[in-house]
Amino acid sequence: MKQTTIIATAKKFLFDTWYGAFVVLCGVSALLVAELLLEDYFVWRILESIAPYVGFALLSLLLTAGIVFIVAWIVSLVKRRWKRAILQTVLGVIWTAGFLCAVTLLLCATMFGPSTDHFADGLTIPPEVAKNIVEPESGYESSHFSTTDVYDDDFSMSVFRSLADEGGDDATVTCDLSRLADLVHNRRDELMTYLARHPGWWLHEDHGHLCATRRLRVRGVWNHPLHGYYSGNSRMAGPNEDYEAYLKQTSYQTRTTIGFPYSPFGRKKGAEHPVTTTVKASLSEQDGSASSPDNFTSFMRFGDKDFCVEVFEQSTVRARRITNAAMSFLQAEFAALKLPEDAARHGPGEFVLRNGMQPGIYNLTLRLNPGEPGVTYLKAYEVTKGTILSEKRLYDSSNERIGWSQDPAEKFLYENEFTIYEGDWGKPYAARIEVWFRPDSGKPERKLTERICKIEGWQR
Repeated sequence: MKQTTIIATAKKFLFDTWYGAFVVLCGVSALLVAELLLEDYFVWRILESIAPYVGFALLSLLLTAGIVFIVAWIVSLVKRRWKRAILQTVLGVIWTAGFLCAVTLLLCATMFGPSTDHFADGLTIPPEVAKNIVEPESGYESSHFSTTDVYDDDFSMSVFRSLADEGGDDATVTCDLSRLADLVHNRRDELMTYLARHPGWWLHEDHGHLCATRRLRVRGVWNHPLHGYYSGNSRMAGPNEDYEAYLKQTSYQTRTTIGFPYSPFGRKKGAEHPVTTTVKASLSEQDGSASSPDNFTSFMRFGDKDFCVEVFEQSTVRARRITNAAMSFLQAEFAALKLPEDAARHGPGEFVLRNGMQPGIYNLTLRLNPGEPGVTYLKAYEVTKGTILSEKRLYDSSNERIGWSQDPAEKFLYENEFTIYEGDWGKPYAARIEVWFRPDSGKPERKLTERICKIEGWQR
């Protein structure tokens, strides 16, 4: 066949027939999928910055080609053009792979954004700042998933003691929150003062609603992780101990919260069960494997129209041991309203910054006394240019109503875990962390303290 004939045939195939252009498009899609499957570093580096555009463009082209393909495939079947139908089926498989690839790129780009934002590329820590900069200490995040008993406050020791009972299949939960209900309805100010002063409660605003999340003490330091979940094993495994029996007695994940009136993590979900009741927990079951046992999960919400106590529990048995123990503890706690010894301390203020589970995530512990009721929260600024950092998100994660008194030497706990989103891992820069206070009285907000800290941004 002459060269001109070959060129003419190829031109007709590519440009004069729908399946010619479709073959080219599917071929490009196949190459892209192959590169991604082979984890080509160069391709991934390019896609970091152009993923949204590639995703939208490829998805649009593939959707158009897909519509044409389906129509043409049906026509081939109706006219019994079997060879063409088989070819179209093969191309359809390639099209599906390309389509899924485009959707994946688009979802990653729109849900998580680029993995790097280059915010800190040109930033340096000035020498005069570096002299007194606060560097984060090692954090406690790994302790939440350790195999040792790291929690030493009354709530955790009482609740996790229930894990010594292997449990069973009875998922009955008995609840009596009458003491808390009385406080909510008749002594609300006294309750709020108690929650604000108690270091074991993080009294904060979530999506416009007041709520309190239980905070545990980790080796003598009050600490709460992101989203309030505590996980791990309550003790170390014995050398000859049966592993399955060990997990039944130790493995857990839990969180205890109070919403006024909604569950703080449930997005306007109120109480399902009354203040005083005995009810079977509704469990969701996740099948396990040889290395990971079955998990039984429940979200139990008790209360009335004015408040909601939610206890999340995940463990390897159906029995709701932690939920029952938490309910029992709360009834006794709100009957006594006794603050722990470390609720208030006398002396100078405290400013301790710790690393969280990943760079860009930090835990800040302070001892403050604003002298009146109100909300304490954080602001952060990059030092050299004054750029405000993570403004809206930082308030949401850092706001807290803490204790106060007329004695300025008396200090109360402020403790929060927050994320700075500007910047990338391995590119530290200086940020001024400011602690602000907004009084309930309506007086102007004021800054309580500030420090310049060495931080990195959280990389998606």
